[in-house]
Amino acid sequence: MALVAKFLKINDMDNFLSGIVRLMPDSFILPESDWNPGHKGLGQDNFQSGAAFKSYLKRYRMELEFNPKDKVFVPELPAGYSWQEWTWKVQEMHADAIFKSFHKEMDCKIFSSFHTQGGCSMLMREICLRADFVPEGTWLILGPDGPCGSVQSILQKGKTLAIQNVGVIPQERRKGLAKALLLKLISSLERYNINKITLEVTAQNIAAIQLYRGLGFRKTKLIYKENLSFFTPS
Repeated sequence: MALVAKFLKINDMDNFLSGIVRLMPDSFILPESDWNPGHKGLGQDNFQSGAAFKSYLKRYRMELEFNPKDKVFVPELPAGYSWQEWTWKVQEMHADAIFKSFHKEMDCKIFSSFHTQGGCSMLMREICLRADFVPEGTWLILGPDGPCGSVQSILQKGKTLAIQNVGVIPQERRKGLAKALLLKLISSLERYNINKITLEVTAQNIAAIQLYRGLGFRKTKLIYKENLSFFTPS
């Protein structure tokens, strides 16, 4: 350790770990074999002794093996709720649902777009203008008071689909809408040659992790994203 510290020009061994953190990129990934899910690691609770030090929020990458021939049962939405497939006309509805779903959540500490309505509009615009955007994997749930759930997806290299921003607004949670969004998305991919579906989730979001596990997703990577110091969720 002393040799490493000398190489990295960290003179005070008492601050060795803090010195390592200062040299980290804004985000980094550890393979599953390198971490223990029960260990705090380098999460946000560590390394906050000085304002100059970066802190990191722990997230998991989760994956689902996918066979487009598998039959997927999509639960019925509650009375008064309906599906809205992707069209350009509903872009701002998605942005509104994303903002209301995330702007007071922990994810806002690492994704600045969630902090404002305009940021969510820009995020949605960037997603749907991508060449690898998947319209069939982008769904909106409309409730009695307007858009209340949104999910988007993009294709990655190989045969992988990456789910983006599974969001349900707070007052509409615990009604099965997030599960319905994911199953609706998965059931709409028949024409795509996909064998894997991925998503990311913040480690503190236990309810979401349990939902994803229940659908067959498994943790494959541990990811640390830099904590944005300018914002703390209310």
